[in-house]
Amino acid sequence: MNSVSQETIPINQVQPVRTTRFYNWLIDLVYKVRGVAFDSFEEYFPAGSSEEKLHAPYPSVLMANHVSEADIPALAAVYRHVWPKIKFAIPAREDMLGKGFLVNELRPKGIMKLILKMVDATMLIPKFMDYIGCVPIKRPFRDNARELLKKGELRDMVEQEWSFLSEKIAQGRTLFLFPEGTFNHDGYLNQIKKGIYFLRSKFKGLHFNSFTFTYDYFSSKKAELHIGYGDLFPIPEEAGADEVAGIVREKLGKGYAVTTGNLASYLLLKCEGKAKESKAKLLGALKALAETIRAKHPEIYISRRFFEDGLTAAFDSFLHKSKEKGYLKLDGEYVVFDEKLFHPPKEIHNLKKKNLILYHRNQLTFHLPKLEAAWSGLQTV
Repeated sequence: MNSVSQETIPINQVQPVRTTRFYNWLIDLVYKVRGVAFDSFEEYFPAGSSEEKLHAPYPSVLMANHVSEADIPALAAVYRHVWPKIKFAIPAREDMLGKGFLVNELRPKGIMKLILKMVDATMLIPKFMDYIGCVPIKRPFRDNARELLKKGELRDMVEQEWSFLSEKIAQGRTLFLFPEGTFNHDGYLNQIKKGIYFLRSKFKGLHFNSFTFTYDYFSSKKAELHIGYGDLFPIPEEAGADEVAGIVREKLGKGYAVTTGNLASYLLLKCEGKAKESKAKLLGALKALAETIRAKHPEIYISRRFFEDGLTAAFDSFLHKSKEKGYLKLDGEYVVFDEKLFHPPKEIHNLKKKNLILYHRNQLTFHLPKLEAAWSGLQTV
């Protein structure tokens, strides 16, 4: 497949592919069933923004961090704010658009296997994904990287896939992608792939915008979703691959929200050296730290729950889930810390399974210098 170039396809003469009522309705349908995945969600827009829009003038590339399968209903929430309404092109795993995906991916048993097999037989999911603009992409890094490397075909395949995606931009669609490439199981960003640099080298006048998903698995029965929206930002034409990756990482990093789960995780790890602390004192420190962040750093997105009546319930949920995972014990009005809390696992890959406290604290990595300064001014714990 030939690479697309600005010289062969004049973007300024391309008519964007506008959405239709049916297209919007299908995505809205996914949004309406978000309660299956999330207990609640909050959205944040840049300070001074007078309108709740995620601007993506054609031609545009929208980027987000990649967290889990729940990103799909999360994208339906984001779609309501994208402006103007232009159809998407979304890279998707090739097998997701094939037969038997649900059974092969989820490996269910019993009655659930029968139900998912029936859903697979309808091809409903592949048809839906194809209609909204999902582009089937092979997964050489997961499936057969060694074989392709031996044959010297891996680099050609990757470039071919990105050429295919750039064609979708040239056909009038807005490209959405996850520049990390794979799910993030450690809380913060994975390595940023070079796809954005590839696209930047193919088009002049390409617009870039981003949004960031922050999942809080501690503060409710199910996950809470926090979406931090960005502004349009430039990527200089002369920027090299590493510089482009750095720009993307900064934009996505700045969008992480401070939640009850990640700020409480940060706070508990600050208690290293202590045997126990009162719940009331920990809750007071959590409130004080949140108030300091809001006052001194309004550019950081912070959950409104810190300033509402629901904070106590969220903090209780955090403590009970932390207890279930063996990080602490609850002794009346005191929180007793376990050694496990302050000793990260030897193998820190996949912290979502191995250390959920550290996973949540890692969500704040980009904000840590500002949080450390705010913390140093508090003497409550």
